Amino acid sequence: MRHHSSNRESTMTLRAVAVSAPDWVAGAKDDRALNSRDAASLYNACRVAAAEAAAGRGAWGASNWAAADPRAARAAARASTLLMYSMDDMPAFRALIERQRPNLLLIGAMSLCLPGAVACAREAREILGDRVAIVLGGRHASETVWLPDRSDRRAATLGRHAGAPLELIHAGRLPAVFDAVAMGDGEYLIAALGRAVEAAVRRSLHPAALFHEIDPATPGDWILGLDDRGRPGYLVSRGVAMNQMALPSPARTFGVSASFGVFGGRMTAHVFSDIGRGCVYDCNFCSERVSATGGVRDLANSADRLHGQLAAACRTIAEDWPGRRASAFCEDSVLLGGATRLIDRFCDLMDRQPLDIRFGGQLTIDQILTRPAEVARLARAGLSYVFIGVETLSPEEIGGMSKDVGRKRASWTDRMHRAFDVLGEAGIDCGCAVLFGLGERHESRLALLDTLDRFRLSHGAPDPISLNWAVQHPLCGEDGGAGYDYVDWGTPEGPYLDLFHNFGEASLRYPLPQVGAPRLAEVAEVVAAADAVRGRPLGGRLAS
Repeated sequence: MRHHSSNRESTMTLRAVAVSAPDWVAGAKDDRALNSRDAASLYNACRVAAAEAAAGRGAWGASNWAAADPRAARAAARASTLLMYSMDDMPAFRALIERQRPNLLLIGAMSLCLPGAVACAREAREILGDRVAIVLGGRHASETVWLPDRSDRRAATLGRHAGAPLELIHAGRLPAVFDAVAMGDGEYLIAALGRAVEAAVRRSLHPAALFHEIDPATPGDWILGLDDRGRPGYLVSRGVAMNQMALPSPARTFGVSASFGVFGGRMTAHVFSDIGRGCVYDCNFCSERVSATGGVRDLANSADRLHGQLAAACRTIAEDWPGRRASAFCEDSVLLGGATRLIDRFCDLMDRQPLDIRFGGQLTIDQILTRPAEVARLARAGLSYVFIGVETLSPEEIGGMSKDVGRKRASWTDRMHRAFDVLGEAGIDCGCAVLFGLGERHESRLALLDTLDRFRLSHGAPDPISLNWAVQHPLCGEDGGAGYDYVDWGTPEGPYLDLFHNFGEASLRYPLPQVGAPRLAEVAEVVAAADAVRGRPLGGRLAS
């Protein structure tokens, strides 16, 4: 941790802390669930602010995120952030607030994190009183207040979900602990929020007093929710396009602390091609579906951005971790959207400007099958790990999936088999996510795990297997009529919670409405079956 002199603290008018709120009421993530030490989404949202701090520019350049050199600035910014898993992390949050004494607290939250975000805000308010502006952001906020038509940017047209935080505060369902709620693109908005806090503090005003003066021309497609004389009010941006090529690297601004086992002990950065906030597909159960996240942006330059972020990861790891080599995972919902021309452009760049890095990303089964030459070329460029969403044994049983584009050519199982063949021939390791709670029969869940067990014996893949149980997200109103407000924890303490720590995402209270809550005995059987599969040695080319 970086320590400031008392003189520097006295001149520091902006002191910011950013946290990812916990999504569980208690407990720790099981080692078998996928995990990273880096708060990748939080770093992505705050990267413009962190870059201004590192450059010594403006309010952020004189904040607690600033330092004399880039490496120290990364350490300072990282020391002001926290990735939380459950309420067991509250002592660490409390210590961070006591240490940094922020006047700007940024809380990122998905829907299952809303109770945790409220708890964090309450704790900070108890410690700091009115000396802090508390801003809620993240995917939950963005899915609960939105513009139905982005060409009509009047606040009167906004769509509002039952889980919209300011609406819940106005209705008395949540305490009034947030000074603002930020929806949409956060990069430049967060930087502007910091400048507004600095200006307010210099004038001896409440830190949030000038939020309403933030310029709607601040780049990005964003909405800022504020209290308007006791009622929710919304400041809507003009939708000025961000220069995606000018966005800084999260690794360069916050550093790297993760090391994924699939990359052989290399330090692992999180990188982005910045093609959009979500996926190119529109699967109705997914929180990253294109209809909820706004589609793709600036595809033409995405390969160049990805190469640039990989290069930045290499530089950062060399500076911060001497003697350690670099790896990265691309957080695109689908690597470069799976577009052939973008993959070719990226590989051309790697041929001309090679990097000593191994990297991973996500592709769909059908993309792997229809682009074997591109997959092989990506492997030569450094792709050594692919993560795929298997979800189910039979897409037809759950009403279909948008990404199931090859359904007329072969069964889902046959295509899985062939995809593992393509990846294996290219020397690429593969892990997968399964998603239960979509309406499938319990027998189908066990059959899927059995099928994956056979693939692991024959192909050495998939490994790891990430379990998930479908959670209904707000999805800008496309939630199947669920209308959940997410005020309560998704799963209370008890036997369900103990089992759900084996899952990346799961909830007792917020299942898909047409499916209903999971049954305890079935969840327990799934966990036991998955443990048995994971406990058996891999075969295929990975056999020991």
